[in-house]
Amino acid sequence: MNQFLYISWNVDPNLYEGFVTLRYYSLLFGISFFLGYYLIKKMFSHEKCPEEWLDKILIYTVIATVIGARLGHVLFYDPGHYLSNPIEILKIWEGGLASHGAAIAIIIALWIYSKKVSKKSVLWSLDKVVVTVAIAACLIRVGNLMNSEIIGTKSSSESAFFFQYNAERSIAGYFSPYGLTNDDIDIKPISDAKMLDGFNYPLAALSISFPNEIKLSKAISQSFYNEYDSNYLESEEHFFTLPSNESNPVIKDNVFTTTIAIIPRIPTQLIEAGCNLFIFLLLFWGYWKKKWHEMQGLLFGAFLILLFGARFIIEFWKEHQTLHDENSINMGQWLSIPAILVGLFFVIRALKNKNHKIDEAN
Repeated sequence: MNQFLYISWNVDPNLYEGFVTLRYYSLLFGISFFLGYYLIKKMFSHEKCPEEWLDKILIYTVIATVIGARLGHVLFYDPGHYLSNPIEILKIWEGGLASHGAAIAIIIALWIYSKKVSKKSVLWSLDKVVVTVAIAACLIRVGNLMNSEIIGTKSSSESAFFFQYNAERSIAGYFSPYGLTNDDIDIKPISDAKMLDGFNYPLAALSISFPNEIKLSKAISQSFYNEYDSNYLESEEHFFTLPSNESNPVIKDNVFTTTIAIIPRIPTQLIEAGCNLFIFLLLFWGYWKKKWHEMQGLLFGAFLILLFGARFIIEFWKEHQTLHDENSINMGQWLSIPAILVGLFFVIRALKNKNHKIDEAN
């Protein structure tokens, strides 16, 4: 018997369901803007900037973030689908935001803001906004965790996550023609583990309760096995079935019981959230304690290097979001490379020009 330890993540992404559904992701996304507003206000007050600049920089940043992140996902990750179905571009609530697109859009928006509002260098604005973007990036990755999305590769680590809610939702979705929901699905861990495909998979007892008006049959159970058997290991994100036999599955009192192998994964959302929190604290300290904002472009450059450097590394442990050769770097990594290089340019430039006037316009 092999003891396999992991963390079972069984969180409903909906914080509240009613006339309006509130998701954790949406709440955290909103909180990030309120925090950003507060931090920018403090920095503007510290530098004695006109109050009317504050609301405008928030508007420019919010609009750029939403539009840029969406268009970045559309153009970088699945242009064929969206160009064939342009109405899908507007369905932001279905997911699909790219940080690289948001970064490009924010830079463009703040360049316009600097020309039309502050009359200062765009770097003057960027050196402040990136501090707020770092904490927003942290909260958004926590939101990804609440959604059980952007998962990592399979792992036997004790800190690996089994995304149980998504597994149960997948099963409920398959049996939805029978009126099943997540509440009818129960997955209980078993301490045993089974070696398959060179990897120890922990086992779990799966119980599916069918409505009384549905008469369970072997045909129903076999269709489930056909959908989720071990041959589908590479396509199934969270679990797969073991070969059926006389004692597995068991059909009794309209309850279908079987043993499944579950797939714990590296919680890359948490890792990235932790990295982003560190970046925020470093930039916050740099602004207030070390006065890095007086070296124009230093905060902006450091942000690009750290955020996209971390992103480049963490991508190696993420389940692939787009199809590509497993032996090559993916789209997220390709897009991170120019961001890191731009960051290096501005850090070197800032350190070489420590006496650069911070209010000099581009």
